[in-house]
Amino acid sequence: MSNLTRKEFLETYGEAMVVFTSYYKYSFEFKGEFNGKSIYVSVGGSADDIYKFDVTAGKEYSVKELGINYGEVKDGETTIAEYVEAW
Repeated sequence: MSNLTRKEFLETYGEAMVVFTSYYKYSFEFKGEFNGKSIYVSVGGSADDIYKFDVTAGKEYSVKELGINYGEVKDGETTIAEYVEAW
């Protein structure tokens, strides 16, 4: 598995399209596919800022436009890349 910086993750997976799937504890979660791999990203995590985020159910978003704080790419059940924002 590769632990990527934000820049590396966005350079590699920024064009991936994802859709909103759920919201839990100030975090919006999105899922999609990119080159046959599953991609999962989340946005938020802070109660102070999350109210500014607007999401439309069913709309596709590119990963690079979301301001992610976490990203994970899987090939089947194997995680091949991950980005975790340092607090």
